[in-house]
Amino acid sequence: MKLGGEEVRAIAAEARLSLTDEELAKAVRYIGSFLDMVDRFKELDLKGVEPFCFAEAAECPLREDSPAAFGGMPEILAGRTEGVGSFFKVPRIVEE
Repeated sequence: MKLGGEEVRAIAAEARLSLTDEELAKAVRYIGSFLDMVDRFKELDLKGVEPFCFAEAAECPLREDSPAAFGGMPEILAGRTEGVGSFFKVPRIVEE
């Protein structure tokens, strides 16, 4: 399956994204390579392969979720590189 520039631009508009022509060309190539990879799954012979299902609680029992005290704060705070009081200074990872 191939998507053209206008289809990708329409999808971007639905997501409220505006793309430059350069970004659009890059997105078309990226989405196209992803869809090509997905199409390769159609080549697999899956006859006789049972569908995958997630582990059920009976087969994989989960522990009870119960609140517990969190300890070791002095040791945790001692290991930080920057911060004030009981806070950590976290570097900014998102550009505006």
